Amino acid sequence: MKKSKILNEIGAVLQEYKHHIEDSISRYKLAAERDDDDTTDPEDLSHQAEAADLLLRFEQLLSETHKQELFLSKHTKDKPNCIAPGALAVTKSHYIYIGISVPPFKFNGKTVITLSEKAPAYHNMQGRKRGEMLELGEYNNRIIAVV
Repeated sequence: MKKSKILNEIGAVLQEYKHHIEDSISRYKLAAERDDDDTTDPEDLSHQAEAADLLLRFEQLLSETHKQELFLSKHTKDKPNCIAPGALAVTKSHYIYIGISVPPFKFNGKTVITLSEKAPAYHNMQGRKRGEMLELGEYNNRIIAVV
C-alpha cells in the first residue's frame, strides 16, 4: 500500500467535489444577478435572494476546497507514527486520512474515510498507534499501520 496512491485518489475526489461546487456557483451567480427591473413578481425577487445566499455558501465551500488542496500538498510526505493531521491509518477494511473531508469512496477493496481535525471522531482517535483499537461509530477495528 502506497500512501501517495491513496492521496492521489483523495485529491481526485476533492477535484470532482470542487468542480461540482464551481458548477453550482455558475448557476447561482446567474440567478442572483437577475436584473430587478426584469420582474415585478415578489416571488422572483425572493428566489433571487435565495440564490444570492446559496451563492455565498458555495463560494465559502470553494474557499474551503482550496485550503484542503493546500493541506494535501503540504502533507504528502508526512510519516507520522500516530494518528495526527496528515496521517493515514490503515485497518482491515478502511483507510482513514486525517486533515480534510471528502465523501467516502472505495479504493482497492477498502473504504476511504477522510476526517477534518475539527471532527469529533478525530479527537477520539488522535494519538492512536499501530496495534491499538480504533472506534469509529459502530466500526471497531485494530490499526494495522499509520503512515
